[in-house]
Amino acid sequence: MKDDWLDKDDEALEGLLVERWLVRGGMLAVMFLAAIISTYLGTQGVTTLADRITVGALLALALAAGAVAFVMRLADLRIHRELRRRHSPPARGGGP
Repeated sequence: MKDDWLDKDDEALEGLLVERWLVRGGMLAVMFLAAIISTYLGTQGVTTLADRITVGALLALALAAGAVAFVMRLADLRIHRELRRRHSPPARGGGP
């Protein structure tokens, strides 16, 4: 199940990469939104416990989204290597 994408053809792998790219873009948007809201709250002054909890939750959300995006990118690199391997010409045998 770890590398279930290995059974897919080239077109399906390329589609999977595009889908994963869009998901990572959404996670980047979540990180930016968390940064904007945290900055806004910081300029207003973080004085109450609710403000601190909100900023902490936004920071945790941004870190989680970043970690998931990083792990997804590592898997995408493996998919790219597999596609490159499939598209490279076969190695010639008969070396010295």
